[in-house]
Amino acid sequence: MKSKVTLRDIAERVGVSTATVSQALSGKGRMADTTRARILQVVEELAYRPDQYAQNLARRNSTQAGGKRLRRTRGRNTPPPGLMAFYDLPQILEVLRLELQQRDEEGYATNGYREQLESLGKPSKQALYRLYGELMSAPLRPDFDYDEPEALTDIRRARPDGPRTTPVVTTSNALYERIYGAWLGRIAGSVLGKPLQMGWPKSKVVRYLELADSYPLTNYVPRVVCPPSGFELKPESSGAFLGEIHGAPCTNDTDFTLLALRTLETYGLDFETTDVATVWLTHLPYFGIHTAERAVYRNLVWNVHPEQAAAFVNPQREYAGARTRADLFGYISPGKPELAAALAYKDAALSHTKNGVYAAMFMAAMLAWTFVTDDLTEIVRVGLSEIPRKCRLSEAINAVVEAYETEEDGSRDHNWELAYERLLLDYGAYSPLHTLNNTVWVVLALLYGAGDLDRTLGLAVACGMDTGSNAANAGSVMGLLHSRAQIPVQWIAPLEDTLCTALAHCPTSRISELARRTAVIAEEIVTNGSPATG
Repeated sequence: MKSKVTLRDIAERVGVSTATVSQALSGKGRMADTTRARILQVVEELAYRPDQYAQNLARRNSTQAGGKRLRRTRGRNTPPPGLMAFYDLPQILEVLRLELQQRDEEGYATNGYREQLESLGKPSKQALYRLYGELMSAPLRPDFDYDEPEALTDIRRARPDGPRTTPVVTTSNALYERIYGAWLGRIAGSVLGKPLQMGWPKSKVVRYLELADSYPLTNYVPRVVCPPSGFELKPESSGAFLGEIHGAPCTNDTDFTLLALRTLETYGLDFETTDVATVWLTHLPYFGIHTAERAVYRNLVWNVHPEQAAAFVNPQREYAGARTRADLFGYISPGKPELAAALAYKDAALSHTKNGVYAAMFMAAMLAWTFVTDDLTEIVRVGLSEIPRKCRLSEAINAVVEAYETEEDGSRDHNWELAYERLLLDYGAYSPLHTLNNTVWVVLALLYGAGDLDRTLGLAVACGMDTGSNAANAGSVMGLLHSRAQIPVQWIAPLEDTLCTALAHCPTSRISELARRTAVIAEEIVTNGSPATG
């Protein structure tokens, strides 16, 4: 059996001390760039894996996430040397290709980088690191006509006028019933969309539902026995099909809602992004999260500071994950869209940037205003009032609103598919998990659902792509709008008032109890107001 590679093996190969190797891997110490590069090259050649790092992480006693801040070179964050040494070559290539797409979407001058990447042939890691660094230094294109700030104060400067806050008069029981409805709507939507969370387009989702004799959807998705080739679903969908649901199965869509509640209960409204990082590392299973959340979890473990983790080797930072996590901040902010957006910002900023963050703020603000009115167009517009008026997300959402409002009265019930096809021309090229296209589908489902919960959930799934997250967000709004008593029984009964979770130290919960805990926070805010945010 081949013996495990040690730091001593690397040191002997390079001709340095083990301390020097350790410093090179952690990004510490002073040494010649050529020495550091040689050490990293040998790390790659010997396929060294940092078992000792994992043991040290398990033994550390710190209860607060921290980390070192990335150095800045010519205005950009640069990774501490050695931090990417444990990516294999295919992983680095994937990161680069995704980053090229992301930087292009963000408006940076990426001309020539794809050609450089292809011209490398069989590149070394060092060549890819260098190309990555150059790409991250590319300037904005002069023709990029959007204003997309990242600091909360700058986002507020760039937003349109809006109500910010208005008093909400309610009773304790009415508040509980509405928040209970929001939890149920969110969980039902998440379970509904889970089987079809495949990244499929509308046409394929609709075809599967037709095979199941269940289109349009008015209940949970039936299982198609022996589906045709190309329509097989993931094994983890078990327990989310019609007739198989006995309590809400685990999904990260609902896990993150529970984590948001835990964050508020532990740290209060004044929580910081570093507190969110601590909650993640305490409760989240690494393999239970994906895309931007997984990249940032890795960054936190590698000791990147939480305030910089979203921007480091995270090309999926404008995907829909932060929006999926934002709902609870709206639940606890009745009539206070500015507060809801600010809380969502602090959570989202751990893992996302720009439109990934704006989508979370938009979602939370919409939910806060759902306590005020049942006019869905107004709810959407208030959500828009908390994000930059000239960002790509505002443009996309306004395109849905315009498509909806320009239709003749009486035709809206029939033309959602026409609106979908028109919007797909502009947003279909984005990743099936991106925040722009998926937020468009959430808004489309809300507007064309016309206040009907069954129809709204069905449209959120029928649009395809990130079906579980989209139906969960749409279900939140509709559940909060209707309250628990008006949610049809077919959505509630199979849940059995039970939410399963994959989180450490967070056992299976009663949905009614989660709603009660949430309502306690919301009532305090309604009664006593809220602290200044931002």
